[in-house]
Amino acid sequence: MNLAVRRFLLFFFSIAALTACEDAKDIGIELQDENQIGTDYTDTLTINTGTVLLNDSILSFKASPALVGKYNDPVLGSVSANNFTELGLGTSNLKFGDNPVADSLVLTLDYNLIYGNKTAPLTLNVYQLTEGFQEKATYFTNSNLAYESSPIGSKTFVPQLIKIKKNNVEVDSAVLVKIKFDQAFLQKIVAESDKDPLKTQANFNNFLKGIALVAADNAGSIVGFNMTSANTSFILYYKNGTEQKKHSFTFNRDIVRSFNRVTGNRTGTSVESLQNKGDFKAASETGGESYIQTNTQLLTKLTIPYLKEFKEAKGNIIINRAELIVPIKKSSASTLTAPPQLVMYETNSKNEIIRNAAGTPTSVQLSRSSGLNGTAYPAVLTIPASKEYYTVNVTPYIQAILLGNKQNNGILLAPANVVATGNLGQSQIQTESRPYRAIISNTGTDKAKLLLYYSKLN
Repeated sequence: MNLAVRRFLLFFFSIAALTACEDAKDIGIELQDENQIGTDYTDTLTINTGTVLLNDSILSFKASPALVGKYNDPVLGSVSANNFTELGLGTSNLKFGDNPVADSLVLTLDYNLIYGNKTAPLTLNVYQLTEGFQEKATYFTNSNLAYESSPIGSKTFVPQLIKIKKNNVEVDSAVLVKIKFDQAFLQKIVAESDKDPLKTQANFNNFLKGIALVAADNAGSIVGFNMTSANTSFILYYKNGTEQKKHSFTFNRDIVRSFNRVTGNRTGTSVESLQNKGDFKAASETGGESYIQTNTQLLTKLTIPYLKEFKEAKGNIIINRAELIVPIKKSSASTLTAPPQLVMYETNSKNEIIRNAAGTPTSVQLSRSSGLNGTAYPAVLTIPASKEYYTVNVTPYIQAILLGNKQNNGILLAPANVVATGNLGQSQIQTESRPYRAIISNTGTDKAKLLLYYSKLN
């Protein structure tokens, strides 16, 4: 058989397989190496899904954005978020001159995210911390610091993003939040002018341990505040004689420590029973649904149990391409947006994430990765434009299982922020702190699928 005939057969079988399932441009399937002789196809392998409570600590130290608020999910209950942060002194040996008169202290907050009910008002209270950050401590989404019972500032507002033009391009811009603080708190700071508490950042941290940004319980959304924005400020206004002056404190992440505390209440939901690390609930027990929720440890577990039997039935085969399609429940992301990216962590029978010798979580890698157990080329599930499913190429992972080089214990789908490192296409997985959630569908009419293209070698 000459090369031209081989190319025609490959083209014919590839197109036939694609059109038998879904539009190729919808699922992102690419034609394979034209030197391969023939391609068979299946999308009927069983895929099981369910929800896992990972219950590991999620790093939140200096997380961005600063999350404050609460949203109610009709499926997964409520999620609340508070932010704890120090204040940067802004200078050393701070002094306000002779006989300063305190005027006002104003916190202005910029934000770039509203998650939940975008029309509900949010009451934002600011409290003074009574417990400071520890020098060598690491802070997670379940960490907490004590604060005073009465706020030193408060503001009720409806979060709003408006369109503005920047460099002739329309972008979202926040209607800024401005909070004025109690006069007593302002006087407390001004009274220390040119004294030890205002001489160094360390002294200032001992004097003013920081603030807690806490929303009232009736909030309908979580707002992501950009604490390092040029529009975010914490300014003290005062007078020396008749001259009006001001001093700016800072939220510079190189100077101050901060973290988000995020808690979920799943009472009365279908996954309320998930309480301990590794607890699992099959999608067959929750109406064909499984769940993913950032910051609360809910992940979806996906298994393909009959790969061994498939290989035994087909004989000696090679995988040309394996494409995983994971449906999002239709219309479930209109208000509560699904994570833009997911990664696939390898897991074991206890539903724990497998880690390599260096302690790095092992994620499924792209076909161009340098090795099966590498970490530099994570495969990323993304959502095609205007679609309601995730898709990803899992060819090397499936081939490794069929060759016996990988255990078939399933994978955990987790939210992540995958960023390029600039080194030969390598990427790094970062924690996704934004409050997304996804409902994964795996029912008779909306199933998770593995689109498998393979060639028989004999």
